[in-house]
Order: sequence, then C-alpha cells, then structure tokens
Amino acid sequence: MTASPRAPHIAVVLPVHDGENYLAEAIRSVLAQTLADFELIVIDDGSTDRTGAILSAFSDSRLRVIRFAENRGLVEALNCGIRASRSELIARMDADDVCLPRRFERQAAFLIAHPEIDLCGTWTRVFGNCPGVRRQPVEPAQVRAHMFFGGAIDHPSLMMRRAFVERNGLAYNDDHRYAEDLDFLIRAADFGKLSNVPEILLRYRMHGRQVSVVRKQEQLDAHRRLLVRQLRSLIPDAGADEEFHVQLATSGVGESELGRAESWLLRLDRVNHDSGRYDPGAFQRELRRMWFYAHAHCASVGLRTLGSYWTSPLGGVRDIGLLRQLRLAAKSLFRNPGSAGRAVKPARE
Repeated sequence: MTASPRAPHIAVVLPVHDGENYLAEAIRSVLAQTLADFELIVIDDGSTDRTGAILSAFSDSRLRVIRFAENRGLVEALNCGIRASRSELIARMDADDVCLPRRFERQAAFLIAHPEIDLCGTWTRVFGNCPGVRRQPVEPAQVRAHMFFGGAIDHPSLMMRRAFVERNGLAYNDDHRYAEDLDFLIRAADFGKLSNVPEILLRYRMHGRQVSVVRKQEQLDAHRRLLVRQLRSLIPDAGADEEFHVQLATSGVGESELGRAESWLLRLDRVNHDSGRYDPGAFQRELRRMWFYAHAHCASVGLRTLGSYWTSPLGGVRDIGLLRQLRLAAKSLFRNPGSAGRAVKPARE
C-alpha cells in the first residue's frame, strides 16, 4: 500500500472572484515565503475575467486550484478551502494583498512559542487609498475586549490551528455576509485565545473595487448587527441604548451627547465587572479608548470638550499615550470654527 503524502505544515486559503488586477502579485508573495512548507489553495469563485489564465500560468507544485463553475460567494469559497486543506495550520490570504517574505515563518514560530494561542494575525501596512499602519492589540484579553467595539485582527493576516477549528466546529456563516470575518473572529474568541504578532507582516491594499467600498452599506449594516449582538451578550435588555451604542462605536457623537456617552461607558464597565464576561482591565482600556475617540473626533472640539475629557474617570494619559493627548489639546485650542456639525467617524487602529 502506498503511503499518503505528508501534509504540508500550513494550508493557505485564498478565495478569488474576478481578481485579475492583483492576483498574480498576491500569489507571488505567498510562493516567495521563507517558510516553504505550505500548500496554497486558491478557490476561483466563478471568475469571468483573466483569473483562470493567471492561475494556469503558475507551475509551482504547492499551488492547488479549486474552480467553481459559478459564483457561490466568499463564505462558501472560504469554507470549501478549509475543508480541502490537510495541514496543521490554516492561514488566510486575499487576492489583492501582499505577504511580506517572513510572514509564515514568523507566525508559525509565534504559535510554537505560544501553545496557548489558537489563532493569530499580524500588524499590517495599508497601501493604496488611506495608507498607514494598523497595530492591532497583542494580548488575548485585549483582543477579545477590543472586538466588543469592532475588529481586532486583520482577517487576511490570520493563521489558526486546525485542531482549534475542528474542536469547536468553526466555519464562516453566510448569515453575516460582508462581515463574515468579524463574525468568525468573535465566535473564535469565545472558544480560545486570539493574538497578533507585533510585526508588520502583510501589506493590506485599499482600492475602489474591494468589498468595503463596493458593498459599503451592506458591510456597515452587518457590522452594526454584530455590535448589537456583542452588546446583548453583556446587557440583554439594552433596548433603546443599542442605537446609541452603535453610533458611539461607529460614527461618533456630538458634544451635546458626551455626557450620555460617559454614563453609558461607565455602565458598561459596571456590568462587565459584575458579569466577568471580559477581563476587567482589558475592558476598561477599551472604554477609555472609546472615550478618547469620542472627544478627538467630536464635531465641535474646544476647551469645554477638552474639560469634559479630562474631568471624567475615563480620561487621562493611561492607555492613550501622551502624543495623542497633545494632539487632542492642540485641536481643542486651535479648532476650526467651521467644523461644527460635521460627523466624523472615529479612527480605528
């Protein structure tokens, strides 16, 4: 009897639909990894452009292509790729992003060094539209608390243990289309420990054809539903406060609502302290972060707004940093009088 070939250490799941513009660069960045013990599973989700020809041009034996005759959607493509994989570790990659050469090496080493961690992402460098660096939290308790208000792991940078996925029956859910990544990570955080490698190991491309642009409203609506679901897990009877919570977490509030925001955040702190759902210290850091951003992006930042921030038990330099505090003070002292009434979305790190 012929023995089955040994499974590679990592399976990389890359779904693509009409991705001819950036696919070749994404694949090359995977195939050029310093850790070469992987298979790259590309799920061609019914593409009608040159995606098929681009995939056929690669001859690397580590590349495996699964083709759907018609477009089934991202959730089905992701679940298909995971089912088709055989490796100890499963990594994600998108067809428009770029892996830095040591990404797999550094993530695999991180998981070996931290056996208690079930899933990890990495810090990322955004390029294209709105360039910058995203330094997501590292400590598992902070990652979980951070997701009460939004994402804490950049999904294309994800690497997870197969045993963790299988043990908890984790799969992507089409009920949360356009936010299936956040839904998956929220559920994963309830089962295990999630972290981020504190190194920039992925270049995350921002462009006009990605889902967050083309399906912007659908994605915002899906994120709002997940925020409400998270809130109800902490306060089942939040009622009318649900809408205010979503506004505070996504689009910010005006100066007249800062008092309500303070009361709401302090209530969240008390309820969490009593329930023990989130690590108290980690959750308090997230509340202080939201309090800071409520002021930093308030439409009418001025001295009164600055006083509101500093006189609250949620204010202060701790967990925010002196530089950000100085920027808030400068914005308060030299505010633009014409800014009143503008809604500004809070920055996410």
